[in-house]
Amino acid sequence: MKRGSSPMQNSDGASDTARASTNRSMSQSIRPSNQSAGTDRVWQWIDQSDESQIIPETWADNGGREDADADEERYHAVEARAGLQLEYRTNDRGQATGVANRERPAIQTLYVTADGGRAVVVESQAAGNGETIRPLSDWQAVITRPEGHGDTVDADARDAYRAVVRELYPEEVEN
Repeated sequence: MKRGSSPMQNSDGASDTARASTNRSMSQSIRPSNQSAGTDRVWQWIDQSDESQIIPETWADNGGREDADADEERYHAVEARAGLQLEYRTNDRGQATGVANRERPAIQTLYVTADGGRAVVVESQAAGNGETIRPLSDWQAVITRPEGHGDTVDADARDAYRAVVRELYPEEVEN
């Protein structure tokens, strides 16, 4: 698979519906923010990328790794999307209101199991100058989640994700 291409792309270049639905659901995620002066605030994801990109090898090599307990699975970072997180005040129902108070660069990372069967998307802060974006030093290349956690990946995309995991993490997965 060539670098910069996404295994979730169909032959016509359109995103796979499973990934697209994950992106739509993540684009509306709300994260609690620090509270100041009794005001609740939330962070909302704003997508700024045309499509997901396979993460660079340096991210896979230098990212942190979580150790899995007996009832957990390891998920490997394979794709990322650049974006922003905007901070909003909330109303009494916890919904974002008004205009954004501040913004920060962010990425959404797609993590998959070594067999390509399950996936999760995680948002994290990033550093960037407007043209390039990179994860912060605490970003994890391998995370753990309880067994069976996450979404099931479509059967036709599993082989592609399995290949990306083997390419990026050869010392950590069985061939």
